[in-house]
Amino acid sequence: MGLKLRVGSLFSGIGGLDLGMERAGHTISWQCENDPYCRKVLAKHWPDVPCYEDVHDVGAHNLEEVDVCMGGFPCQPVSQAGKQLGQDDERWLWPEFARILGELQPRCRYVIVENVPGLLVRGMGDVLGDLASLGYDAEWGCVSAASVGAPHLRKR
Repeated sequence: MGLKLRVGSLFSGIGGLDLGMERAGHTISWQCENDPYCRKVLAKHWPDVPCYEDVHDVGAHNLEEVDVCMGGFPCQPVSQAGKQLGQDDERWLWPEFARILGELQPRCRYVIVENVPGLLVRGMGDVLGDLASLGYDAEWGCVSAASVGAPHLRKR
């Protein structure tokens, strides 16, 4: 087996990204999710992993150092299904993701960000600008659920 990474999970949802990283041989060090139902699912599958409730309350002062940070911050501000308020939506939480990256500075300098295609036209400039200011390069693309066998498109 190759390099085993310690991964921090922001906006964890029910742990889809976490499961993928775990199946790839990596270790989930901590999670952060505000939805009570999702936290119950996370607790069932990762009972020994600390799960923090509010992204505003976490940072270098209480998160374990990790090699990689990942997460899918709320998509409602940029989704075509919503009001498309972008940065003017109170749910625009990319700045919290960026703040945490700046504080933690993951050892491997890798970040995995998941969101909807609407981010490309409403907010991607902020994401790329913040990543660049933190010393990251970026690559991105859209992957359809159908491209991995699902019977629908649901691009991410």
